[in-house]
Amino acid sequence: MKTFWGKYMQEPFLRALTEVPWFGPVVSAVLVALLVNILTEALTAWGGLWLGWGAVAILVLATVAFVYAYTVSESRRRGRGLGPLAAFPHPERHRGLIFLFSREDTLREAIQYHQPTLEHCWLLVTPEMRDRATSVMSHFPNLSFTLHPLGDRYDSQACYQTVLDIYRRGASRQGIPPKQVIADITGGTKPMTMGMIVACLEGDYPIEHVPTAFDAAGQPTGPLPPIQIRVQRRAGEPTSGEES
Repeated sequence: MKTFWGKYMQEPFLRALTEVPWFGPVVSAVLVALLVNILTEALTAWGGLWLGWGAVAILVLATVAFVYAYTVSESRRRGRGLGPLAAFPHPERHRGLIFLFSREDTLREAIQYHQPTLEHCWLLVTPEMRDRATSVMSHFPNLSFTLHPLGDRYDSQACYQTVLDIYRRGASRQGIPPKQVIADITGGTKPMTMGMIVACLEGDYPIEHVPTAFDAAGQPTGPLPPIQIRVQRRAGEPTSGEES
């Protein structure tokens, strides 16, 4: 009996509930309507019309109060989860920027922050974002770019090697000291981010992130100025440039 219930009743119902967007709300609305109707008729028959409609009014007020309390609580929770951005310092303005490209608005925020110091930007892009990145580069006519297409958006090693090559050779070709080049980890995929972070930690190179602002409802409203990402190295731990 238990197997029959799970296989032919519970599992199909749960599958429909999770895979069909309108199924849950419709079923809930029908059940609530039936419950309210039954409760209203019972209370009206027992205590009169005023008691029946009074109970319905109490249910409506309780529902509104619950929704409002949940919304306020969720907004506060999200605010606590983001943390006070004032606690995170902004990076110094750099002459070079390595950016994992995904969105133009975050790229624009990073570029505007580092101007007028910024001289060159290296864009690391996935195959899907290459055409869009090429188009976006034309929106910044006073800034020089180098585009680095990555063959696989999940290849951490390729991103790691590309970032290291920029610091070891690409920066000097532009006449910029490696320490004056900052890496931005905002865009890209998580494997790309990991490759960039490891390369920066090995060379003790600066890292930044462009955070997102949210409204009271938890909806994103746009990027904020970059914040500096710091990882404290252990005393005496060599960087990649110091290793023999």
